[in-house]
Amino acid sequence: MPRRLQLLAPLLTVLIAALVAAPAAADSLLILKSHADALQLKEESQPARDTEVRLWVAGDKVRRDEGDSSMILRLDRNKLYLIHHPDKTYNELPLPADFARYMGKEKVDLAQAWVQKMRLTVKVTPASETKKVNSWTSRRTQMDITSAMGMKITTTLWLSKDIAAYPVLNKLTAALAALQPGASEWSQKLEQLDGFPVLKEDDVDALGAHFKTREELVTVETKDAPAGLYDPPAGYTAAPFDPLASAGG
Repeated sequence: MPRRLQLLAPLLTVLIAALVAAPAAADSLLILKSHADALQLKEESQPARDTEVRLWVAGDKVRRDEGDSSMILRLDRNKLYLIHHPDKTYNELPLPADFARYMGKEKVDLAQAWVQKMRLTVKVTPASETKKVNSWTSRRTQMDITSAMGMKITTTLWLSKDIAAYPVLNKLTAALAALQPGASEWSQKLEQLDGFPVLKEDDVDALGAHFKTREELVTVETKDAPAGLYDPPAGYTAAPFDPLASAGG
């Protein structure tokens, strides 16, 4: 071995050992602030609501925590978990997410009826307008959603590619949307968004009610996730998934 390589060999050995021993990159924690206006729907009413949303992401794993529920996407397992903390249960759903699939073969006719009844039509219009949302550069995209039942949602999205994990984060949003009947087009459009919505504003007209919602990303930090974060908590019980309950039926 030439003398120069002999001198470099020990250094290379140390560097390789350090790389092998280095821990995997830490997870990212995104914190969003969510607001929904007060809602009056026939005899039912709901007060205005402000919540904090916590999104954890690492590679092909994502977890969303909001209120008393958590949602976990595990692309490495092709699984979606819906966790209900009050009763310590969870649903384990195979991917790809699809309302009719979860209804089961014995309810094909009922599933198709619900899909037709609730079918959403979605129009996505990218714009050239840009702005800073907190520290992230974003571009405006308009999403107009109408349903067969007359619901209308006008959504303004400010999408940023500064959030590097946006493809897998958007996959979780798309999977959750696909749990609704007739929402396959909406789910596809959400997964195809060219960036993460650092600000999302909805203007909703549904069943005679009108209200607005807003969700804004406020912080992103790199930190190690608690052990077991991307799995249903220990001691929780697997429960059957009722897609009609999820759809509000």
